[in-house]
Amino acid sequence: MHKGSSKPIASRIGEWCGTTGLSDISTEMLQRVKLHILDQVGAQVSCRNMPTVRQAHEYALQFGKSGKAHLMGTLHRLDAEFAGFANGTAGSAFEIDDYGGNGAYSHPGCTVVPAAFALAEETNATGADLLRGAALGFETVIRLARATMPSLFLGRGFHHTSVLGVLGVAVTGSALLREPGQVATNAISLAASQSAGTTEYAQTGGEVKRCHAGMAVANGIRALRLAQIGVTGPATIIEGKRGFLQAYCNDYHETELTEHLGRRWYFLEHGAIKPYAACGLFHHHFAAFDTLLKKHSFAASEIHKIELGCEPLMIIHNGAHGSAPTDIVGAQFSAEYSMAMRVILGANDVGAYLDMQEQNFANPEILAVAQRISMHEVKEYGDFPPRGSVTVTLKNGQKLEEEGYALGSPENPLSPKDIQDKYLQLVGRECGEAVARESMDMILSLEALKDVGQITRLFAEPRAI
Repeated sequence: MHKGSSKPIASRIGEWCGTTGLSDISTEMLQRVKLHILDQVGAQVSCRNMPTVRQAHEYALQFGKSGKAHLMGTLHRLDAEFAGFANGTAGSAFEIDDYGGNGAYSHPGCTVVPAAFALAEETNATGADLLRGAALGFETVIRLARATMPSLFLGRGFHHTSVLGVLGVAVTGSALLREPGQVATNAISLAASQSAGTTEYAQTGGEVKRCHAGMAVANGIRALRLAQIGVTGPATIIEGKRGFLQAYCNDYHETELTEHLGRRWYFLEHGAIKPYAACGLFHHHFAAFDTLLKKHSFAASEIHKIELGCEPLMIIHNGAHGSAPTDIVGAQFSAEYSMAMRVILGANDVGAYLDMQEQNFANPEILAVAQRISMHEVKEYGDFPPRGSVTVTLKNGQKLEEEGYALGSPENPLSPKDIQDKYLQLVGRECGEAVARESMDMILSLEALKDVGQITRLFAEPRAI
């Protein structure tokens, strides 16, 4: 797979970090990045009281040192590495963060954005600095996903959020701080040496998945700091015969990392935002089911069975949880249970899953439907663009079929207003409408903001940890 080039990949990306100005990034890219920053900040603020996030805060406060970066939604200010860990954990704590659609599977926002805010607060950077760093970080994660997925995930069982995110953080920080090319190159190399995280949680459970983004943020900031004080790494860390690509993938495409770099923004072709608090792989099926229901207006009581046609990755990632999950991670990753929620409740938002948790995931109507839902692999659904199908067989023998693309994906996008409404709902519930609207206005005009702390201070309030 190694193609060879005049400069190692990490060196080329490192130079790109140091030389790219805000004016070099397309207006369309900047507008889209601001919407993803908005979406991620909404996730961090709204998830600040989730159990795993409170544990992440407790860890950061107990073992971290004081600094300038806020634990999002609190008065606490810590060193960027520890604040980034806690905020990254919050940003991926409830399956409402963004992702890479159209096959570039990743979760860029929950690593790039917490790192950008922590480093911006620590260094008194402007909103323009944060926006530039985030744009390059988002693009890097998507390019990494294009180069490595689905092999990294499907073939080796690594979790793209943490494995790819740590490299995105190194790029984000290097670009935000305008580090020289050699420092950025070493930051990328050192970050690759800290890429970690597997998807075993999707097989047998555990809350560690919630922390993977936070780990990537902390590790990426640590890598940048080590590079700043002169620690070096191999420039061939990405493509070398003992480098990142061969270590993490059975199959990879290294040209995706630097081809048209700075001229073509692949993030625009892959960035996706979730309307639902569940694994994005079966959002295709939510869309297909909604279309069927709109066309045929059947009742849940009329359904005999439901079959989900799935891409290969979904069978691996979502096929182990079964129809009767016992915890909230299991529910959010169970296609059968989540689809049954859609059938009975018509909802898969944060509140719906929390309501099911209150019922110990024992709602008899939902379990009865979930037991009649099956999954089967359709290999071509993993081809570009990925999709899913739903076949509903009614008790009268009628069979209804539909393919769908996930709402919020590039093939079925949410509008800017939809994304803003999601933010206002999440943040307004936690902080009130006035704070939600003021913070949204600041984020959507980041390039004019002189002090990033104006945003984080809006959310800060005292609370017991």
